Amino acid sequence: MSNNITVTLNGHSTTAAPGATIRDVAEANGVHIPTFCHDDRLKPFASCFLCVVEVANARTLLPACSTRVTPGMVIDTDSPKVTHSRKTALDLLLSDHAGDCISPCEATCPANIDIQGYVAHIANGDFASAVHLIKQRNPLPVVCGRICPHPCESQCRRALVDEPVAINPLKRFSAEYELSHGPFVPTPAPNTGHKVAIIGGGPAGLSAAFYLRKAGHAVDIFEALPALGGMARYGIPRFRLPWELMDKEIQSIIGMGVTVHHNQRLGKDFSIADLKARGFGAILLAIGAHKAKPMRVPNEEVPGVIGGVDFLRKAVMDEPLHIGPGSRVAVVGGGDTAMDCARVARRQGSDVALLYRRTKKEMPASPVEQEETHEEGIDIQYLVAPVEVVLNEKGSAKALRVITMQLGEPDASGRRSPVPVPGSEKDLPFDLIIAAIGQDPDLTCLDKEADKPKTTRWNTIVYDEKTNVTSIPGVFAAGDCSFGPDILIRAIGEGRRAAMAIDLHLNGAEVTLKSAYAISRGRLAELDAADFQPRYVHQRRALETTHPPEKRLSNEGGWAPINIGLDAAQAMAEASRCILCGCAARFDCDLRHYSTLYGATEKRLAGDKRAYDVDSRHPLITIEPDKCITCASCVRMCSEVRDVHALSFINRGFGTRIGPTFDDPLQQTGCDACGMCVDLCPTGTLTLNFKQENGPWVSLAKQTTCAACSRGCGVVVHTTDGRVVKVTSIDGDPVNGANICAEGRFSYQLVGKEAVADPDTALTRAGEILAQAKDVAVVVSPFLTVEESYVAALLARAKGGKLYYPTDKEIVGPAKPMGKFRGEANVALLKRLGATPWQPNLSPGALVLVGTRVDSPGVDVARRILVGPYRGDATVAVFVQSADPLECEGTFLNRDGQLGRLRTVLGHAANRSVAKMLARLLHDSEVGKMDVIQQRLIKEIPELAPITSLHGDTARVVVTTLAPLLEPAMPDLRQARFKEHMQKMGLAWA
Repeated sequence: MSNNITVTLNGHSTTAAPGATIRDVAEANGVHIPTFCHDDRLKPFASCFLCVVEVANARTLLPACSTRVTPGMVIDTDSPKVTHSRKTALDLLLSDHAGDCISPCEATCPANIDIQGYVAHIANGDFASAVHLIKQRNPLPVVCGRICPHPCESQCRRALVDEPVAINPLKRFSAEYELSHGPFVPTPAPNTGHKVAIIGGGPAGLSAAFYLRKAGHAVDIFEALPALGGMARYGIPRFRLPWELMDKEIQSIIGMGVTVHHNQRLGKDFSIADLKARGFGAILLAIGAHKAKPMRVPNEEVPGVIGGVDFLRKAVMDEPLHIGPGSRVAVVGGGDTAMDCARVARRQGSDVALLYRRTKKEMPASPVEQEETHEEGIDIQYLVAPVEVVLNEKGSAKALRVITMQLGEPDASGRRSPVPVPGSEKDLPFDLIIAAIGQDPDLTCLDKEADKPKTTRWNTIVYDEKTNVTSIPGVFAAGDCSFGPDILIRAIGEGRRAAMAIDLHLNGAEVTLKSAYAISRGRLAELDAADFQPRYVHQRRALETTHPPEKRLSNEGGWAPINIGLDAAQAMAEASRCILCGCAARFDCDLRHYSTLYGATEKRLAGDKRAYDVDSRHPLITIEPDKCITCASCVRMCSEVRDVHALSFINRGFGTRIGPTFDDPLQQTGCDACGMCVDLCPTGTLTLNFKQENGPWVSLAKQTTCAACSRGCGVVVHTTDGRVVKVTSIDGDPVNGANICAEGRFSYQLVGKEAVADPDTALTRAGEILAQAKDVAVVVSPFLTVEESYVAALLARAKGGKLYYPTDKEIVGPAKPMGKFRGEANVALLKRLGATPWQPNLSPGALVLVGTRVDSPGVDVARRILVGPYRGDATVAVFVQSADPLECEGTFLNRDGQLGRLRTVLGHAANRSVAKMLARLLHDSEVGKMDVIQQRLIKEIPELAPITSLHGDTARVVVTTLAPLLEPAMPDLRQARFKEHMQKMGLAWA
């Protein structure tokens, strides 16, 4: 008879075992209850009060992690009362939480590109991965790298130390590097059957096309002009943005399967109604802002006066500009477009004057553009405003009447308003007057629509700024036509957001886009440089090289690129200046996740915040106490489970924080760097101390088995673009209570740190040694995979030799609970393969060491061969370098007779596994294949038959009937290499 009790959970009856907690019952029924302080490895603590639930007839909400169910209990895990309580708990925690969920450069970027992430890739020399990351939010990095005014740099915290990181030059470098090596083009998802029409092939339209094709939707772009690019092509001179680079980048988007219709103008050649009738399920208006703003002075619509964007478009389309050497040209305006117009006219040989109604201080053009314009001989006149266009006898412009201005009170933008000086008018003779004071969208293309989207008095399309939805169902808007003329990167960001919204619309989902919660330490002006400057070595930023003005104006008629970007060495050095403001736990922070879910904010219960210095004294673990929510999980794991007591609470009351015991450096507290505190931390208080080496980036996670000792613990290896970024423990893993040691967590740092030797030459020389030997001894590390051990045995047999393994004097055992077994190995498999302990007095004709070293005074060095990932201090004639265990497939026999699966997390090195190297020495490629090895192994040792069940994505451990045989074992060369690695950092490791 069952002793289970019946309870009601969220309106449904269910059974539970006596003694089960509410959280246990909820999890068993697929109901997740949030928590910060609970972990299955720890006793219930109920400190965070986030896991509260409502129980009928209870006086208060109850913590689910510590409350045990009783018969007939009625539980509601998601009532309004529960939701309000959880949000309040989160608001309270956030009120004292400090840090930056994302870096301020990313927060400032209109497209929210992961700048810290791609800069870290560049610092590591992985330029292709940098572009892959950029293209997750910006498919036009080459274009942006040349012309973006980089608002991200305005909030770069490095400016508090010396100078901002050169973010945009870094983007340009990586993007052009990638383009020269073949553009990265993601593979589109399978065809969805949906069609999207994009009206306008500028940055917003191209961005939307990229992400819509990536999602598998069919995309048609309808472009009114002969070529794609929008204002990037028709408003930016090619000496700033080379056409050949832009064309390659645009072609990579079109190459994803986008159909383009050139010279097709909305309102003339087709209508929105036409597109709907042709089966387009969504339409995106991305028509830009190509209409020049008027000066609003008399006679400006006569020959000899032209709008700035019209002038630049004519130059691109090679239409007559009616100017040349000796022509006098006026450019009215102070923005980047005005500068571009002046520089283009100068390249036509004209004498150019740029007239601006305010002072240099108020001029909106970028300082670099202003300086380069002045260097190229343009006469910039400040505090001058147009009053009237003066006509000649033919009715064309012959001069511009201007008036002197003086600055009055600040206007709405904060700039001081220009006020005319009475009686200061004068006529300035010009052959061409260019009005470059701004541009507007031309919405006359919508006039004939029966169902026309709503527009504003500023001549823009009314749209939802969070979803890009217009007043017409199925019609979206993005770019300058919706928010007004702005910088290119904002249009690109809008295009991506529109694509996301359109994807939801086409799939019948509610069109709602939600941003993840992000807290910030504040804007640059709110921070104190004294908190930053002492922590970093001052270093000037890398600069792009700009050609002198005479070369800019003469090279290819003035149309050649005007500057040279960073080279690889400069880029890596510059990227290393990043001070990593964004949180290292941004992608797996529970506090951020739940704050997003419940709409929590740090502002509702705002008050004083604790402030502590970052503790990075430990070379592997960083502590940021002002991110701590005092859930105590780290302290309890360290003391209750590990019996190490390296962490503790410091101070009392509001000033309580987590830190090393007695505030000593963590490495002096008895900490053995297991890193379990990092695994349990829900906020990023405890993170890995690795600078740019681990991003942070979104990573792929794979379960595998650690072969560093006889435990065979399970680990999760996280990789990004072929780089291991971290290793974590596996919740609920049957081995070692889901804990891992420092070697299991940090030995991945050895991978890729040593130059890879050519195996072909080494194998040839090794084969010659073996061919000349009368007998061969093969000595294997007892920490090899079973497949590697078996192929080693086959090699010994084939060469008429014997199989050995090295032993030690005694079994040491783990220094602390759940720690590494330092002096023990399960040699049951080796014994079945005929292996015996190595004796130093043996003198075979050749000695093959596999992952280990032994004392062998009777064997000449010239006859010694080492096969393994690390050479260490082994004295040998030939070193055949194999891949690290993290790069290989296989199975590991642990101390309990279990087989743990090794899964390659870095597949590019799989052909260099120990098994494949030994198979090549055998001249038998078949035994280099995993299935062949396992089939032969099972035939010889039937107790290992369960090995065949270790397939698929989740299988990791299987029990065998091969009885364990534990013996003292020497560390192998990989373990010795890790010990050396730890000691170089000043950390003890036996």
